Amino acid sequence: MSGITRSDEALMQEVRAGSQAAFQALYDRHHRGVFNFLLRSLGDSQIAEDLLQETFLRVFTHREEYRPTAAFRTWLFTIARNLLVDQLRQRSGSRELADGEPVELVEDPGATPLQQAEAQELGEWLQAAVLKLSPSQREVLLLSRFAGLSHEEIARITGISPVAVRVTLHRALRRLRDLLGPL
Repeated sequence: MSGITRSDEALMQEVRAGSQAAFQALYDRHHRGVFNFLLRSLGDSQIAEDLLQETFLRVFTHREEYRPTAAFRTWLFTIARNLLVDQLRQRSGSRELADGEPVELVEDPGATPLQQAEAQELGEWLQAAVLKLSPSQREVLLLSRFAGLSHEEIARITGISPVAVRVTLHRALRRLRDLLGPL
């Protein structure tokens, strides 16, 4: 059975048994989502990349602690979020978030140069607006819209109720709408 058809939880069980191929399959499946969450939370691609690597290093080094009672994705994003919180604590006193660094977007290879320039500009505009959200709104928005997690998964990761997740997400989207105005 290929890594594409196996569940994350099944792959993680193989990782616990020592399978490097299963670990690679999990990395391939989730690294973009985790990186995007970290990048959009921090606004710094180098630190986001470092935290991404640390996240997956911890997945591997703590593989014996994983229990399939929770979704692997929830466990993975909890690790990433904890590293992010630690990073933000270390940076307190300095800028909390880098607001001048451009966001690295994955380009559409079929896009014209004009379309690529417009997408880059829109990405920078969106990044600036996201960074203006409160930390809790930004976190819930990024986990929901950019990482694709459910309200229940976000609740488990953040330690708030699913209802609080929905309310926070609604407020974040309303605030983004106000910040972005008519496009």
